[in-house]
Amino acid sequence: MASENHTFGAYYKYDRTPKSETKGDYLTDMFENGILSEHSASYIWQDQSVKKHIFNAYYNGKIGQLGIDLNIDGLFDDTETPGRTTEQTTIVSAAPVNRTIESNTNSANNFWASKLIFSYPVLNGNLSLGGEYSYNHRTDAYTFQASDYVPVKATDTEINEKSAAVFVEYGRQFGKVFVQAGLRYEHLKNDYFNFGQREDEVCRNYGDWFPTATISAPIGKMQLSLSYRRDIQRPAYSNLTSTTMYVNRYTYQSGNPYLKPTYNHSLVLNAAYQWANLTVEYGRLKNSVTMSTEPFPDSTDPLICLVRPINSTDDYNQFELSLSARPTIGYWHPMWYAFTVFQNYKTLTANGTIMTLNKPYVTLIWNNDIELPHSFRLTANAQWASKGDYNNYRINTRRFNFMLGVQRDFNLRRLGQLTLDVRCVDLFNTNKTGGTIYGIRELSTDNPARRTFLIDLAWKFNEARSKYRGSGAGEKQKARM
Repeated sequence: MASENHTFGAYYKYDRTPKSETKGDYLTDMFENGILSEHSASYIWQDQSVKKHIFNAYYNGKIGQLGIDLNIDGLFDDTETPGRTTEQTTIVSAAPVNRTIESNTNSANNFWASKLIFSYPVLNGNLSLGGEYSYNHRTDAYTFQASDYVPVKATDTEINEKSAAVFVEYGRQFGKVFVQAGLRYEHLKNDYFNFGQREDEVCRNYGDWFPTATISAPIGKMQLSLSYRRDIQRPAYSNLTSTTMYVNRYTYQSGNPYLKPTYNHSLVLNAAYQWANLTVEYGRLKNSVTMSTEPFPDSTDPLICLVRPINSTDDYNQFELSLSARPTIGYWHPMWYAFTVFQNYKTLTANGTIMTLNKPYVTLIWNNDIELPHSFRLTANAQWASKGDYNNYRINTRRFNFMLGVQRDFNLRRLGQLTLDVRCVDLFNTNKTGGTIYGIRELSTDNPARRTFLIDLAWKFNEARSKYRGSGAGEKQKARM
């Protein structure tokens, strides 16, 4: 801090994950006229190591009545993911056939962003004007070795993406009523290369306008607000890869470099009363990203399919209703939460007809934190979810997850505080999931319940309230990584 009206600072963070293993089984049974003809068992292993450098610097200043907020961010990461798929296929009355696929994926981001905002009091309100710029150099390289032929290719893709935005926002209080309106313009230029060759049909160069408006006022002891916004969600970089990966002899998975961003017009009504909150949201979505199962391109075997992300072909409506309550009752801190989503998503089915997925999907959550003597805490959380529809996915099973945990704090005096956390997730082994992804092909999934025990030990020392005032830049772009 230089003075009361001028502050600046910076931080650097290094994250390292040397090893993170994932193992899974993918079992497939084929029937002809109701009789089992083939069984396939794929055993999938992946490891992942990540190196990440994160940097932020900021300046907050005030010159007279003019406020200045400047942030500069950097994120540089490198991820290596070796993998192996071992598959055994058994045809009835024949010897098993084995296949092994060894693969390796390297991805990296070189990201910079800056954001500058000026604010100034105008006509008894506050006017904000600013700009934001980000640049990312993203690389993905995929290589593999197979014991016999598979219809996939090695890839080496590169994305150079520049995003620039300008925005203005004005807010003013009229008695008890607060009104705010804003407008943002974003321009994005995306250059896509594979093995150094620019692919013009995949590159992007476009701009969009995003208006926002909010009005809020108290009615008695209740606070109400109504807001409108047009928003954009660009595809995750991992979904833009052209890599095709082997799952088993009938299933391949890939990204989709042709993905478009998702647009959403939303209207939100919020009502808050003491410790209770109600939110009602209506959204009109365009180009929503969903998963598709379709015949493998140029394959002579009609049974082989490709799973990949695609954009929805039609706009659709989504209505969300949520109710939460967070009272404090002595040493008991419960939280109740109910969430319901309705939609009218139209999807193609395997028989060529159009189907509307409009069954409501409901989630109920009950979390409890209870303070006990001698620095103990008891945590008991329950979550129930119904059957229902979300995008082109129909959830066919109800699930229930109960988590029970105990925490204990140990005061180490000058050495800080040690916290032991012991938990059992899905205590009753009932958190199973299953559903159907609709499209040209229909894919059914079934994941069994998995009771899990966790032990976490945290040591905190030299704790102090942070005075850091950096707010970051390019947050939406970083989330895509």
